[in-house]
Amino acid sequence: MNQNYSTKWWAAFTCIAFLEAILLIMLLSGQTSIQLILAIVVIAMLLFLSPRLDDVISFTFDRGSFDNKINSMNKKVTTAKARADKMILLSMTKSTYDHLKKIGSGNFGSYKMTENLEREVYHLLDLGYIDNIERVRSIPYEADNLSAYLKITDAGKQFIELRKSVEEDK
Repeated sequence: MNQNYSTKWWAAFTCIAFLEAILLIMLLSGQTSIQLILAIVVIAMLLFLSPRLDDVISFTFDRGSFDNKINSMNKKVTTAKARADKMILLSMTKSTYDHLKKIGSGNFGSYKMTENLEREVYHLLDLGYIDNIERVRSIPYEADNLSAYLKITDAGKQFIELRKSVEEDK
């Protein structure tokens, strides 16, 4: 707030305080009336609110500054969201991500259902990125194409696309 507004408001505050003092003296001298009491209450409210008037004026007159603050906050929220999205997308191990891409391609190729691969398959099922055509325990330990037993979901396809775009941005 610039100095002119502060000086003006302190002058107004002083005048209001002076009027309040005169009205209180009139009240104490025995000149009681409804109008006098009402005037004292109104001026007391003005005295109470006058220190906040600078804030109200700064809010109304510095609207551009307020808009800039909102835009700045929106940028920070967008940046934080992008970072969170990136963190989630990159939290999947490269091995699991590669297996998801291979399943999505429809041609996984030959495989051995090791403990690690089985754990990754269950993990991808839990995330909803793949569906099993057969129960995981029914999938042969070794075969030519794991994609014959598992299929990628729309969520899995979307995850792959998002991760590709994040990796390209690196």
